[in-house]
Amino acid sequence: MGNKQKVTITMDEAILKEVDRFSKEHGESRSCLIEEAMKDWKKRKLEKELIEGYRSMAKENAETAEANLEAGLEALR
Repeated sequence: MGNKQKVTITMDEAILKEVDRFSKEHGESRSCLIEEAMKDWKKRKLEKELIEGYRSMAKENAETAEANLEAGLEALR
């Protein structure tokens, strides 16, 4: 990511204990774990937004196709 900045955060003690346990188990720093968690959260959020967008587009496309089919059938009558 480039430049790193030191920050102070406040979190629930139980979560911090879990972060520390996970940190020790995987040989990673707290900072690394929290940074990776944020990257993962951002990725999942973008994926969710893309899925919702494509579903919306599919619905609009289906409605347009239905309207065009009806117009085409009317023209054939």
